[in-house]
Amino acid sequence: MRRALVLALASLVSLTAASDFEPRFDVAWRLVEERYWDLDQMAVDWYEVRERYAPLVGEVDDDDGLYTLLEAMFAEIGDDHTVFVRPSRVAEFRERYGDLPCLGVFGLGQAGEPQRIDPPKRLSLAGPVGYALLGDGTGYVRLGDLVVDGTAAGVRDAVADLLALGADAFVLDLRGNPGGRLVTMMQVAGVFTGGFLWRAVTTWSLPIPYPAIGATLTEAPLALLVDGAVHSAAEGLAGALQMQGRALVVGATTAGNVEAVLPFCLRDGSQAWVATGVLAPIGGPTWEGRGVEPDLAVDPDLALAVALEALRQAR
Repeated sequence: MRRALVLALASLVSLTAASDFEPRFDVAWRLVEERYWDLDQMAVDWYEVRERYAPLVGEVDDDDGLYTLLEAMFAEIGDDHTVFVRPSRVAEFRERYGDLPCLGVFGLGQAGEPQRIDPPKRLSLAGPVGYALLGDGTGYVRLGDLVVDGTAAGVRDAVADLLALGADAFVLDLRGNPGGRLVTMMQVAGVFTGGFLWRAVTTWSLPIPYPAIGATLTEAPLALLVDGAVHSAAEGLAGALQMQGRALVVGATTAGNVEAVLPFCLRDGSQAWVATGVLAPIGGPTWEGRGVEPDLAVDPDLALAVALEALRQAR
């Protein structure tokens, strides 16, 4: 009798779980429909995608099967940001994007091939940020990404130290930077300038303005080095400082991948990371799809030399 009862309960649990798959699928699909920054900009028709994937829910036997189906459906969007994250991978994504569950963050672009750079051979370190005072009095700061903890504080400490050493101009090297957190972008910008620099453009709300954060440390001439491997928040940093007239951008056009990502937490512990908007400067068009065009377009391998010459003339 007990065995029969256990089997009956197991069967009931299985049927209940199966009946739950359709509404869970619908929630995930609708998150994209309602919150994606612009469905018309997708490479696919999101409604046609639903028509293809919804019938497959009936073939799902367990949670893993549903997660696999949703991962495949989200992959159809192909924007390098929007992704469905099964519960077992949530910790991985939190580590990658920062420990900010269910808060808006900036995604990382694909790293691609390593980019050749020409920094000084010996760099001091301020947290994850490398820096050096060059022979002509220019402060060089190498910013590898905008996601590692301590990055913004490292830039601030590096610039303060370089100023104390006599720096009268700065180079911020962003080449190969895959981007990272929105707040880190805002804090790094705050080292060099102030005010509202960005807006998030969506089709489901009014534009959201974002300011530079923190006390400005220097108004000295500034050059930013960029290349085609610069993504996301790093593009927003370069583009906003350029648009404001605060910095000279040197190198090659950036990736044009500035979608803002918001993670939505679902009841089963999974998450849907959806590109809910694109970053744009205050008073200008978004960099999405076009990138930040440099003021001085040169081979990125030569960008440091060209920037130093431009800064010499600006002094």
